[in-house]
This record gives sequence, C-alpha cells and structure tokens, in this order.
Amino acid sequence: MPTVTSPLFYAAPLTPDGRVDDWCIDAVSRPPDVLFNFRKVPVDTAITDLRAGGTRPDLDGAGFEKVEAPTRVDQQALFAREPGAIAAYQEEVGDLLLARTGAARVSFFDATVRVEDTGAPRDPDNQAPHQRVHVDQSPGSAWARAADHGGPGRSSRRFQIVNAWRPLLAPVRNYPLALCDFRSLDPAADLVATRLDFPDWLRDRENYSVRHNPAHRWYFWDALTPAEVVLFKCYDSASRALPHADGATPDRELADVAGLSPHSAFFVPDGPATGRLRVSLEVRALLFHD
Repeated sequence: MPTVTSPLFYAAPLTPDGRVDDWCIDAVSRPPDVLFNFRKVPVDTAITDLRAGGTRPDLDGAGFEKVEAPTRVDQQALFAREPGAIAAYQEEVGDLLLARTGAARVSFFDATVRVEDTGAPRDPDNQAPHQRVHVDQSPGSAWARAADHGGPGRSSRRFQIVNAWRPLLAPVRNYPLALCDFRSLDPAADLVATRLDFPDWLRDRENYSVRHNPAHRWYFWDALTPAEVVLFKCYDSASRALPHADGATPDRELADVAGLSPHSAFFVPDGPATGRLRVSLEVRALLFHD
C-alpha cells in the first residue's frame, strides 16, 4: 500500500530529564505562543493510505474504521452549525453508532467544525485542523463524562466514547486525519495524561499527549468524501490495556480490544497548498452497553 511521509507532532518534555507527570495545556493564564509546558516535536512519519485496500481496520482491533454512510442532513446547514441540523445529524449518527457497536444507548456531547481555507479569512467559530498527536480523553475525563451523561441511577457494564469524523461539502484536499493503530501502542510508556486549563465552556479537563514510539503504525484515507465517516475510539472502558480512572482494578469485564486511537491532522507535502483544503465535522458520543 502507498505511504506518505509527513511530520507528525509528538510531545516531549521541555528538557531531556524533564517531568512527564505534570503536563498541562493552559489557555487561561498563558499567552497563545506558550500554551504548553512541554514541547511539540515534529517526527517524519510514514502514514499508509488505506485507499489501496488490503487492510480493513475496525473499532475493536485498530481502534478506528471507515463507514460508507452518506448523510441526509443539509451539509451547508451543518457547516453553519444550525442547531436543528446538528440535532438531526446526531440522531442519524447515533443510529449508525448503535448499529456498529451494539450499544444500548447513545449521548452526544460535542460538535466541532474544522476548516482550512487559505482563500478566506479565519472564522473564529471554526477551528483549524489540529496538528498534534493526541487522544481526546484520558480515563479520568472519560469516566467523568460517563458520570455526567449516564443519568441518575443508571449503570452500564461498558461504555465507549467514539468520535465520528466526516468531511463536509467536498472531499478533503489536504490536512487529512491520521490514525494510529492501538495495537502498535505501548499505553504505559506512550500516553501522558495532560491537564487542560481551559475556559469554562470546555468541560473535559484532561486528555492524553503522546510520546514518539517508532513502533507506531499510522494510517489515513486519501480524499475522504462527505459520503464517508471515520469512527475512532477516544476511550473504551472494556479495554484491558488501559488503566481505570483512579488506577484501581475496575469491577467490570475486560477484553483485549482497542481502548483508543491517537490521531492528528497532517499536511501532505505533494498535495495542494492553497484554497479550501478541508472542511470537516466531528461529533463525540458516549455509548452505553447495559
């Protein structure tokens, strides 16, 4: 299968012997150019294009998969984040996620539009593609989300947080999404819990930064279209390889399944560099297995 080589931005301590137990992204008290108390280090990385076939990753194996699932919701309304359109889209994606995972119920908590368009002024309501290898949730923030959305008196034998990522309006021309196969990770060595000191509108207060490991296997789909959606795990409480939120052994059934998928946008060196390069919508969902 063909590969693209491009820098992915991993995390590293500020100094060779620096701490890795108190990494923080501070958007409240630090100016934008020094948000991080750790370094973002570019590492030239081979990223395999899955368009050629032969490999079909899935959620429980690699931690991600691609689904052919055209949306019936008006994409221009989604791009404008019209509340009715977002609600209809979440209902549509919820049905897809329940069918793909076998979960009993779903609850959404996030919807983000990302745009990279060199021909238009930056809209502050849209975020740029995020070029940092990361995981959206740590166990602590995942369990906090589950407590918030599980409902009073409700419990589940397993819950997952899954991100559904879709291009809008046109195929992705550059800054596609790279995803790391969970089976190539060493979770204890590669993942660093990172505090998020963000404004109150961001409720998650911790995610994972990722340290470079040459064993990581990275993949993407070239020219993803709005008829396709990529599903990837932010957390799975059933994964034997991940710690419980408080480090204790949880009272739940564990399995050898992917717990998450590190990911990052990246620039394709041989791809276009001007114009509307990418518009995408991502929604995060909690999935409860009763």
